[in-house]
Amino acid sequence: MYKRIIYENWHFIVPVVSFVTTVLVFGIMTLRGMLMGKDKAEHMSRLPLE
Repeated sequence: MYKRIIYENWHFIVPVVSFVTTVLVFGIMTLRGMLMGKDKAEHMSRLPLE
């Protein structure tokens, strides 16, 4: 009547790869934001207003 879902080895890899990719993308974005120079940050913050 009710069957339990049986995960195979490759089923575990997909969410892990997705999570690692997300962490890397947001980590790189955070590092670029933190290492950005003050003049560049000021210029970027005024772009929508110019």
